Amino acid sequence: MDQTNTSYNANSSGQIQLGGGAQFWVYISPQNETAKMITKWRVTFSQGNWSEMITSDNPTQQIRTNGLSGIFDIKVETLNGSTGTWRAIPPQEGSKNQIGCNSNCASMVGIVADSTHPAPGAINAVFWTTWDAFCKSGI
Repeated sequence: MDQTNTSYNANSSGQIQLGGGAQFWVYISPQNETAKMITKWRVTFSQGNWSEMITSDNPTQQIRTNGLSGIFDIKVETLNGSTGTWRAIPPQEGSKNQIGCNSNCASMVGIVADSTHPAPGAINAVFWTTWDAFCKSGI
């Protein structure tokens, strides 16, 4: 992939403008009808005193830090419809509750439903991360 471009279309509401800080977005997988199975979710990104969230209320939102880069903690939660409480969902094998991103890159968190017929009360999703999914060279 030619990484000299300054923007990329990343299944989002617009273009990703790289540089000036780490950037994040959330991808809802079409596998197992995830958007139908997991209707209310939120992903919190944090590092030190900085914290921001992307939610199902604005699923194509992109977050850009102001010059931050490195390792960020993430918390991925879904709303349990029967209890009205938020529950953390686990990372898929190979991922963890952290994501890395350089100041000239964009990274993403993907959410995927486990199945289309979850057991009652089960957490029906996992998440995965892609560190530095897109990067801009020459910064």
